[in-house]
Amino acid sequence: MGRYNDSRECDNNSVSPAEDEMIVSPTRRVTNTRTNYRTVKHIHPTEVLNVNRTVVRNENYYPVRNSNVNETVVEDYNCGSDINSPNCQRVSPASTNNGRKCKCRRRRSWI
Repeated sequence: MGRYNDSRECDNNSVSPAEDEMIVSPTRRVTNTRTNYRTVKHIHPTEVLNVNRTVVRNENYYPVRNSNVNETVVEDYNCGSDINSPNCQRVSPASTNNGRKCKCRRRRSWI
């Protein structure tokens, strides 16, 4: 069986106190915030314009005038000599004045 050596002096892996191992963690950042308050006044001017308005109402009227005209249409037909069996043919085209210039007066009335 092997011997157990409890002495550290014989250990080749031992480190002297001057050569101690050192582990450095990353730097931790701490932020201290100081808050200063200041007041900024915002001025919003308003101008009021008072308008006096006049409304003009234009009323339009349209009176209507009616007039009446009486017309007579004369048509001439030649129907032959047999009254029981007429064979009528128009002799002249329809006309209100039969070729004459008419200076008729029309009666007009307001309603």
